[in-house]
Amino acid sequence: MNNKEADLIRKHIHDVRNPLNSIALHAELGNMLLEGQTSNDKLINAFTVILQQCRECDRVLGEIRKLANLETP
Repeated sequence: MNNKEADLIRKHIHDVRNPLNSIALHAELGNMLLEGQTSNDKLINAFTVILQQCRECDRVLGEIRKLANLETP
């Protein structure tokens, strides 16, 4: 693996960490909202963000897989 490929992998890893942090934050928010008996709209929003960020993680991991030649495009 050359330096360019290693840099690209590091970038993709960073790109996965951002949505994972968002997932954790919104899961925590969902727990707090449930404890506070808040509106369904706020809960729906928290879980919608979690699902969107999971999809983003899946997309970036697919890019890493392609880069590593583990899957044919």
